Amino acid sequence: MWVIKEHVITIINVLKKKPFKPSESCEVIIRQKYDKTIKKYAVWYYGLVQVTVICIILNAIFMDFIEGNLTYKAWVPFDYTLPIIFLLMFTHQMIGMSICAAVNVACDSLITGLLQEICCQFEILEYRLTKILYEKHILRDCVRHHNRIYEYAHIVNRRFAKIIALQFAVSMLVVCANLYKLAAISLLMINGSLVTLILYTACMLSQIFLYCWFGNELKLRSTKVANSIYNIKWQELDNKNKKSFLLIMRRSMIPIEFKSAIVITLNLDSFVALLKTSYSAYNILKRAQQD
Repeated sequence: MWVIKEHVITIINVLKKKPFKPSESCEVIIRQKYDKTIKKYAVWYYGLVQVTVICIILNAIFMDFIEGNLTYKAWVPFDYTLPIIFLLMFTHQMIGMSICAAVNVACDSLITGLLQEICCQFEILEYRLTKILYEKHILRDCVRHHNRIYEYAHIVNRRFAKIIALQFAVSMLVVCANLYKLAAISLLMINGSLVTLILYTACMLSQIFLYCWFGNELKLRSTKVANSIYNIKWQELDNKNKKSFLLIMRRSMIPIEFKSAIVITLNLDSFVALLKTSYSAYNILKRAQQD
């Protein structure tokens, strides 16, 4: 199994313990801000997927169900041409498709949510660093917190690398296949199937975009710590504390980059490259059909 329930629970529970757990009201506010952001993007993404699912179901009812065809080709060890059995088979496919969509949304929201939680930890760390001038004894804890964030990010990346790689591969194949279908459709052939195809392609692109966007945000946030230290009056500290700051700054020079099985790095450059490749493929297919 690529994802084990106990591992996911362990990863989530780590955020409830020190040093990740907020220790005062300002840190709680930071955590709440990121929780709202996670919820907002999850609801937006789920809404898009649900609209697509509804369109697929409606299109299947008016196109396939009326003609007595199943939406998805399937082999079953019995005759499903009888009206009652066909209705059950059709309903089974629609329910199965809806459940698969919900599971994919849950998986994507979990991984992107963890990316944002890591960004949240960096912001909490930056807030704690601002208190160094008045509470010098917490600098040691800040160094450990920074190190733990990198370790936590490595664990999350390792646990979900295969899932991310699979999601990327499937999404890119679906996008290319949909673009091939779109290239064969004329603007005069606008119908329910075309709308469904466009929405489905939008879902796939949104999935890849969320991974790349939050992966890029994490990369930028991990390098921002050094700039935050520059804004602190570190000159007033003794040499021991300055060395501790130096450790954090040197570590932050190496950004956190999530990779899908060491194939694709989750950042905006990867998303732009995917769009360019898809657009080039679309133009090639369009010219080939015109010729």
